[in-house]
Amino acid sequence: MASDASFANLLECPICYEQFKTAPKQLPCKHTLCEACLHGLVQYNSIICPECREESPVPPGGVAAFPNDLTMQRFLEHHRTKALQTHTGQPPRSPIKKPIDHSPVDLQRSLQGTLLLMERDKDVFTKANQSLQEERQRYQQWRAAAQKRIIDVLDHVEGIVRQRKGQLLKDIETIYQRALLSVETEDVKVEVKKQGMDKLCVALREKLSQSATVGTRNDHDQVVTMVSQAQAVDASLRGGIELQLTQLNLLETGMDDLLSGIRGWGQVTATPQIHKIHPPALPTSPSIPPPPVLLGHSKMMTGPAMTSHQGMVKPSGQLSKTQTTTAASQHQQQQLKQVPVLQQQLKQVPVLQQQLKQVPVSQQQQQQTGGGSGQSTPQVHQEQVHVPPQVQQQSNESQSLKKSQVTPVKAPHSSHIEQHQEPSSRYASMGQMSIQFGYDGGPGLLSSPLAVAELPNGTMAVTNGMTYEIKLFNNQGNHLKSMSLPSRGSFKHGLTGIAVHPAGHMCVSNPDRKEIQLVSVEGQVKGQLRVKVSIGEEKFCPWGIACSSQGVMYVCDRANHRIRVLNATGAHVSSFGGRGKDFGKLDCPTGVALTPNGQVAVADSNNNRVQIFTPEGGFVRSFGTEGSGLGELKGPSAISIDQNGYMAVSEMTNNRVQIFTPAGQPLVVFGKAGAEGGQFASPRGITVSRDGKVIVCDTKNDRVQVFQ
Repeated sequence: MASDASFANLLECPICYEQFKTAPKQLPCKHTLCEACLHGLVQYNSIICPECREESPVPPGGVAAFPNDLTMQRFLEHHRTKALQTHTGQPPRSPIKKPIDHSPVDLQRSLQGTLLLMERDKDVFTKANQSLQEERQRYQQWRAAAQKRIIDVLDHVEGIVRQRKGQLLKDIETIYQRALLSVETEDVKVEVKKQGMDKLCVALREKLSQSATVGTRNDHDQVVTMVSQAQAVDASLRGGIELQLTQLNLLETGMDDLLSGIRGWGQVTATPQIHKIHPPALPTSPSIPPPPVLLGHSKMMTGPAMTSHQGMVKPSGQLSKTQTTTAASQHQQQQLKQVPVLQQQLKQVPVLQQQLKQVPVSQQQQQQTGGGSGQSTPQVHQEQVHVPPQVQQQSNESQSLKKSQVTPVKAPHSSHIEQHQEPSSRYASMGQMSIQFGYDGGPGLLSSPLAVAELPNGTMAVTNGMTYEIKLFNNQGNHLKSMSLPSRGSFKHGLTGIAVHPAGHMCVSNPDRKEIQLVSVEGQVKGQLRVKVSIGEEKFCPWGIACSSQGVMYVCDRANHRIRVLNATGAHVSSFGGRGKDFGKLDCPTGVALTPNGQVAVADSNNNRVQIFTPEGGFVRSFGTEGSGLGELKGPSAISIDQNGYMAVSEMTNNRVQIFTPAGQPLVVFGKAGAEGGQFASPRGITVSRDGKVIVCDTKNDRVQVFQ
């Protein structure tokens, strides 16, 4: 049984862990993968083998033109034949061909009916051309309506912005004039007090010069009174002069949310649909009979329907009318499948869909948008234009600027602004690489780094994809230590995930050993955690991993398309997900992280999205669709969340990193394919350090890059 299981494992695609369903394709390097996975590996008209990393050009016919692995096909046939024999207890029967033996009458009827069928079926091409012409007109109408809608909405927003700009400038001028008037009033008050003080000083000087002649009691009292008044005035001056002035403030709270809502508005989508066109039905006429099916020409029969006698094979019964009609219908469908022109036109549908996704939105209008408005944005009435709900609430968010709690904005020094910069502003200006390491040889040399984590002391721990090693680096990228973990069995994936447990040790995913290894910072393996899967599931294949402050672990089980939940003692308590494209379902999840409020964010790699779950596995929301634009994802491989809830996602296929707000709105994207600084080649692991740096495993460039 063990050998049978090992043999069955050899018949699985090393990428999706599914048994080959279609013809397995063989790369020039002789490694075999399924055709579906090969499509996902195409980059710049070439494929890099995930097994040996040899680059191979895609042949002119596309992925389907790669040669079939005939040896693997024979193994599959043998395996399925053996499985069938085990299930039935009998070897499969060999197919027996029925000889061709038709009378001239049957042949004539078949020719007559087939000719009628072909003449009738030719009308399907006319209908197809008419339908395609109607589709072209409908696409043109949709394009015109969508463009008009975008222009109207953004012009409306621009008008509101201009109106708000004029109002704010007018308010500034009004408040400025009022402030100047208050200053002038205080200036008059100060001048009056100063003149009174001057008069009092003159009177004191006169009395001082006449002090020798003061003789009467009345003169004496006047001097005393004058001196008392002067001393009182002087005492009031020592306490300072109060000036009634005005503090001027410009309040900008809510600007980030407003700009984020406007930038995320206007997703253009294209949903593929199948429009099947059938040929006209044949009329029932006794003069023109339907063609009989020539079973001996192409059909294979086994079992009791055929009986053998002296080496001759004959049917045990005549075909019924229902069987004949069904076979004729199958013949019609076969004819339709062989229309090359229609197939070639249908192949252009993905190109049209990609063009629809790239409808440009004016970047200048987005940058000019700011301030609040008290008017609602009109809703989209065309069904073909998709408007997210958060954009329909744009005007309400703008109006909330006036009602929200605000704080005055002062003018601190530039260094103070850098130290206390808001996360959205910090990430919006990110994209400049500060350091890179692991590629320049020596003991710190990395080989396909897959995961990275920041230890409590600020050290960076990086796992290798081509070895069972963890390498430690300081925050300057200097190598500190290398730790080798025990291996067992054949090498396939390396160490695919790492997280720091609140107890201080590292939790490392090792799918080759089907376990999570608990490793101390000194490199000692303190224990192993394994998950007992249900009947019918694949073996436990841990990938990305995250730990809560209570020690609860959330692990991506990539082969079973689930998130495994392990409690603080390491016991498997629950799981959620399962393969699928619906909300709450997953397809090869490879990255997981926890939000500040304890929710679970999962990089749903093959579904090209990020999904948010409750700690118990309940679906909350999802963001991201397949594509290469802002807010779109392609092959999200890892995710990390900072203390403010901002999410950094590495995209393996797009060769870039994208930052999202806590609400899932795209903020900034940086990186492209290449080997220069700031460029990526299949980035995988990612983490955001406590001081806001984004640390990325640039896997196929064998290095780690740090951005700030």
